[in-house]
Amino acid sequence: MSGAGLRHCSHLEEGVLALIGSDGIVQSELARLLGISSSRCSRIVCGLERKGLVKRSRTTFRGRRTYLIRINSPQRRPIDSYLAELYVFFLVSSSRETRDRGRYA
Repeated sequence: MSGAGLRHCSHLEEGVLALIGSDGIVQSELARLLGISSSRCSRIVCGLERKGLVKRSRTTFRGRRTYLIRINSPQRRPIDSYLAELYVFFLVSSSRETRDRGRYA
């Protein structure tokens, strides 16, 4: 994802984008995985679609009509961005542990 698109995403929307993954997911399955109603899932996906982060296309899944949701190709976030975030998280976590050990030693 580009930084500009993700700046306006809630944590729930970021989680939804992570579940969609590179292969996409059908909307009914996404709602099931999130444990939310199909109408709430639809509102979340519509919001992501308005932001240009995902695309929906009609499909049939297990005999029912639903949407296939895919991440918009130009918005895909480079793996380096994820690795940088993990590295920063590691640095922050390890500095907290070091500080806390010194405090309680």
